[in-house]
Amino acid sequence: MADASYHRLLAEFRKCDNFDAVFRGALEDVAGKVDFSQVESCVAFGTGSGEHEMEFARRLLPNLRSFVAVEPDPESVKALRASFQDGQLPGVETSVVEASIESWNGVDNHRVDAAMLINVLCHVNAADRKALFQKLMTQYLRDGGMVVVCNNVSSVPSGTVLVMERLGTPSADYDQYEKELLAAGFRLVLKQNLEIRRDWANPSDGVVKFIRMRIDNRFSESEIRAVIDDVFSQPNMDVALSKLAIFTK
Repeated sequence: MADASYHRLLAEFRKCDNFDAVFRGALEDVAGKVDFSQVESCVAFGTGSGEHEMEFARRLLPNLRSFVAVEPDPESVKALRASFQDGQLPGVETSVVEASIESWNGVDNHRVDAAMLINVLCHVNAADRKALFQKLMTQYLRDGGMVVVCNNVSSVPSGTVLVMERLGTPSADYDQYEKELLAAGFRLVLKQNLEIRRDWANPSDGVVKFIRMRIDNRFSESEIRAVIDDVFSQPNMDVALSKLAIFTK
């Protein structure tokens, strides 16, 4: 059903936090610390409708000429294509591949200058994640190419982390991704904390449905609400930590 689509439920879920504003502020900080002038081509994985990836490109990639989005959700793909047609990345040749990270095979045998992984690695299992990092190192990125990673830090307790743990779906931690990228041969250039306010107290039906989708429907909506009510009855559960990091090959 359309009202239970991943695209719609994700949009509802995003209303629970101030990630968008914090992310924009982080980009301003990064702008003065890293030189992205050599990035002319980029692939972005698991973009959803692509707002964060396009904002990153507009703010930090002044010489970008080609942008490929890899996204498996059909409605998100449709929204992303509409944004491109509406000129959200002016002067950039854009394309969308409706595919998962695991099934994507590269950009016509051409290496790119950068890859974005914004709030997506938590959806990829460890074996596929490590395989992606190896492909970025050996096949997808040119020498000196960049990898942009943004994801939650689950080692720091927060309400959302505790809820997902109670529901049997502990999040892989940003620190684990960093270790795996370093093991694949990448070098960490910059790492920035993003302090997010993410409040699941009294969640809407859409938020509960999205969480249920994330946990493969293993718990009912009433059970999910009970866990949320219990966790968020404790103080300071609405503060969560993410990290934005830049790696180079």
